[in-house]
Amino acid sequence: MDEPSDDENSEPTPKKIKREWVKSYSNKAMEMMMKMGYENDKGLGKSNQGRLEPIIAVQQDGRRGFGLKLDTVQSSAGQWDPACEVLEIPEPVLWLHNPGSRAEAYTLDQLMGHVVTGEKKLTLDGETRYCDPAILHHILNAKTVFDDLNDNEKRRARSRCNPFETIRSSIFLNRAAVKMANIDSMCDFMFTDPRDPDGQTLVGRDELLYFTDMCAGPGGFSEYVLYRKSWEAKGFGFTLRGANDFKLEKFFAASPESFDTFYGVKDDGNIFDESNQDSLNEYIRMHTPQGVHFAMADGGFSVEGQKNIQEILSKQLYLCQFLTALKILRPNGSFICKLFDLFTPFSVGLVYLMYQCFQQIAIIKPNSSRPANSERYLVCKYKRSDAETAGIIAYLNTINLMLSDESQLDDNDVLEIFNANELAEDEDFLRYIIDSNNAIGKKQIVGLRKIAAFAQNLELKETKQSEVRQECLKRWKLPDKLRQAPENKPTDRLLDELLANWANERSWLSLPATEMRGVASLNSTINNVADWYFVPVGREETNINACSLFLCKSRGNLLRYTEHKKWELVETAFEVQPRSIFFGQIVYEFYGEGRTIQRMAALHIMDGICLGGIDIRRRPYRERMSMCDKFARSLNKPYRKERTFGALRSKPLFRLQDMGSFFANMRHYVLKDNSQRFGIALDDNKFFVPGGIMMFCELTKNYVSAHSRSRGQLYYFNVRNKESYYSDQIPLEKANEIFASFRFSFSCRLLWKWTDLRQVDELATEDNPKILFRSDFVKFIADKLGHS
Repeated sequence: MDEPSDDENSEPTPKKIKREWVKSYSNKAMEMMMKMGYENDKGLGKSNQGRLEPIIAVQQDGRRGFGLKLDTVQSSAGQWDPACEVLEIPEPVLWLHNPGSRAEAYTLDQLMGHVVTGEKKLTLDGETRYCDPAILHHILNAKTVFDDLNDNEKRRARSRCNPFETIRSSIFLNRAAVKMANIDSMCDFMFTDPRDPDGQTLVGRDELLYFTDMCAGPGGFSEYVLYRKSWEAKGFGFTLRGANDFKLEKFFAASPESFDTFYGVKDDGNIFDESNQDSLNEYIRMHTPQGVHFAMADGGFSVEGQKNIQEILSKQLYLCQFLTALKILRPNGSFICKLFDLFTPFSVGLVYLMYQCFQQIAIIKPNSSRPANSERYLVCKYKRSDAETAGIIAYLNTINLMLSDESQLDDNDVLEIFNANELAEDEDFLRYIIDSNNAIGKKQIVGLRKIAAFAQNLELKETKQSEVRQECLKRWKLPDKLRQAPENKPTDRLLDELLANWANERSWLSLPATEMRGVASLNSTINNVADWYFVPVGREETNINACSLFLCKSRGNLLRYTEHKKWELVETAFEVQPRSIFFGQIVYEFYGEGRTIQRMAALHIMDGICLGGIDIRRRPYRERMSMCDKFARSLNKPYRKERTFGALRSKPLFRLQDMGSFFANMRHYVLKDNSQRFGIALDDNKFFVPGGIMMFCELTKNYVSAHSRSRGQLYYFNVRNKESYYSDQIPLEKANEIFASFRFSFSCRLLWKWTDLRQVDELATEDNPKILFRSDFVKFIADKLGHS
């Protein structure tokens, strides 16, 4: 009962699309393009940027003569009245609120009493309990007008008649990404900017937005989310391995470094497998114990020749996507899933159970989903607590096992999973489902008839396509341009862009840290201890382990600024997002101790200028480090089986006044050569052996911080003009004057290097003005703070 497939995850669709433009050119023309350097999936520009595919040249199909009239089309089309079609921009979203009136949550035993089995149905005939019978009849009749049209004729008629068709995939790899942008906008950006029922953000400033994309290859949904959120979101991808796997290398609108693909304990991405579902949940909880903020499911498969029963064929896919979402979502989390028809008691019962697990649901048909197909989306908002959903999860697990093991059903099928009479007692839900099916069905009938008219009459035109494209892209907050391959810019040009007004004078890039050699050096450099922070740095065993500036130009292209004032390629593989420049160090992290110890390279960030294109250079140092930590957590994949990339993390940050507790928390570790070293425990059972500390001042040289006893509040005091500002009353124009930028902090950084283990391991037993001992440093800090 559909037009040609709109399923982004159905294998035949991309192949057909590719054949459509390739066949538009002679072999000779394609050979000429190849000689000129053309490659599939590479842009046509000089640097492989720009448009990816040649412009389609429309040709006559086969040997069919011009002017041939097809009787079946002519009888149902011929003319088109634009008044038949109503465009709604933006589309209405009607939420169904669950009053939560049940005294107790459903239990597995209660729900098992709802199961109805019977002979397997392979037709939708008679499934009119949840729709107007006339609408179902008209949909089936409208579909018959395409019997004598080939796929290209239907596709071209659809392209000409759909007002939203020219939006296509916009800047993304496929149309699924545009649908997600459309849906996010329809729902007030509830996915990329989630808020609780009181309107408060669900994602703290220092927290990542966690999401999961299921059954979603090649990954259009995720490309949109990462386009909107960049590395401030972390995604987990789960889909079938094979031809329809994620195509992360084709994410041009967003960088995929924050996306972590996982295929379950069976390593095949089969969502029907309960152990795969549970292992995905376990994997997610390692990163975020609460679960993800939202889950997306876009599952589909080819149903060529069986479109009228796509809903029946997809029943287990519906169930498993719903079930997995319930397992991985945190309380107040949200879910979106692609569905097709919702006529059968099985499908409606599934939706009803999801309705019981969330505070609100909506069934929507976004404009980016072609009107002539049966596709729609279930949106679920504000998941109830785990205790309230546990019974339904157990029940859906049981139903999934029954569907997977046909021997349990004696050649029958599960026809209902919630008693239809009891469901009908919920009049609000029943009316909502019927109204939704009728409204989407009416639009589908209009869409099918419009395609038929445009297929028969080649002179018909849809005049609103350009106007609609501009309005929709504006509402969905997408740029009005075509997809382009990213440009690999020369190092100097990229530096000019990222450094901006700092690019003209670059001598500061090679400024060394001021090394502390004795107490006298402390007195001359540190005025107010409370304004300084420090991070532990490695022992710099080789030049490669030196503290350096790092620049990521493109995927797999990480450069390090050397002592020779050159940018050299980092040979160790680290997954860093392009358009990033930061100060860091490649160090060795250790796992285990003694002879069994294992060593692995890691990249530690200690300050940043630009992270994935987000400029942080003028934020206060603590805020910059918070963003560096968030950046590293987003990109790092510590629990992957295959360790393709070195670890990425931000340096542990300490206030200088807390140096005593810093040393107290260190302990001796035994290395492979049986030597003992002071080490710092990291958060994933590894440890790191520092060889010193790097110190950064948060304030510019004219300011110091102090604590007001009368107000009990922090304030900043200008030592030159005696002005002061409380921390919550700093004028916007004064912030850059008070807080040190990256360049200032970098230029004034201090280094205490432990050339002798006695400097940190023992109290000083000698008086050497050129050596700084721990006891001297701790005493200096205590004196500055006025401690005894």
